[in-house]
Amino acid sequence: MSKRSTIPLHFSCSYDTLKSVAIKKIAFFRRDQADLEDRGITIDKIDALEALRVAFNDIPSNGTEVHDTSVGFDDRDIKANQISIAIRDVIGIAKNTFGVKSPIYKSFGIKLLSTLTPNELYNVCGNVVERGSKNMVKMGLKGLKVAMLTNITNLSVELLALISATPILESSANLVTGERREAGNALFDEMRDMCETAKNFYYERNRTKYNDYVVDDAVAKVVNRRGNLIASSYKGPRTNGIKDITRFRIRTTMGKSLQYYFSLLKGDAPPADALTVLPNPNIFVEKTAAQLGYNAATGMIQLNVFNPNTETCSFFIKIG
Repeated sequence: MSKRSTIPLHFSCSYDTLKSVAIKKIAFFRRDQADLEDRGITIDKIDALEALRVAFNDIPSNGTEVHDTSVGFDDRDIKANQISIAIRDVIGIAKNTFGVKSPIYKSFGIKLLSTLTPNELYNVCGNVVERGSKNMVKMGLKGLKVAMLTNITNLSVELLALISATPILESSANLVTGERREAGNALFDEMRDMCETAKNFYYERNRTKYNDYVVDDAVAKVVNRRGNLIASSYKGPRTNGIKDITRFRIRTTMGKSLQYYFSLLKGDAPPADALTVLPNPNIFVEKTAAQLGYNAATGMIQLNVFNPNTETCSFFIKIG
């Protein structure tokens, strides 16, 4: 189990919002420190809270891991596609040479080439090269070249390196995500406890200052939305009860890419700045509703997911 999956967040707001709230609360603590000294809000305690804020702020943004991991998977898939094309050329020659029902053609062991995963493609490369080499004399008459088999061997070596790199990218992303969650929870918990102390002090003394220390956050219920979209289609997942700061964790789970954005109506065309998310089996792209275009005042309250591709794509969204 990844570190990420074992650390629940203690707050529902976005990371950017938590950073902004912490800056404001620390400013209030410094303003009122003399009042709160006897309640344990010392200069050292405020400095320690500031240190937690800095530590949280210094952890790389989630976009860094999302980008690096997405690029890693993209490189792997590009290489896999190159191998698929190279293998298709060879088995096409085998089919032309021996016929689709012949034992020799079947010995290449390729069925539904377009459905093979990168790992499965890597596993069949050796057999394709071995069978092609063994039947080079007859297949050579139909266009097979030694260079074609050598190319498959070389591409398979390159693909293996990329396949091996993706678990490391995933692990690194999970570790940083876990560190960020731990740091965010530490900052939120300490800030909330100190704010409770200040609220108790000012409850009868100064209602304005009392309100300064209200932390309007709680662990929100997370709602999951999943779906499949055929080519050039839209879906409008329900987002009841959200706010500008509601957190969206988005993952395209299958296909090439999907676009996510808020608009007036379901099926409205995506804006130029619509969020495009590439497929990734593990990493979520995290945004607030506002960052996706949500604006209750102007009626931009309909979440849209659009598939601009010619193949079916799938999504998974965690809201809250």
